[in-house]
Amino acid sequence: MYEVEMKYADLFNLDTLNFTCENFDINDKGYKFENIIMNNFILNYLEVNNEDIALIKIK
Repeated sequence: MYEVEMKYADLFNLDTLNFTCENFDINDKGYKFENIIMNNFILNYLEVNNEDIALIKIK
């Protein structure tokens, strides 16, 4: 499992999104995360474009 800390490039949203995921892929358009566990729910996948990300840390 990977721990992800992500901040969106939105001037009005200063919150950091934290979640764990089973797998991720990086391509020229952005990131794709699979089997995400966040708070009390599970997502199958999440895709985020590079231009929407201000900060990302993956451990």
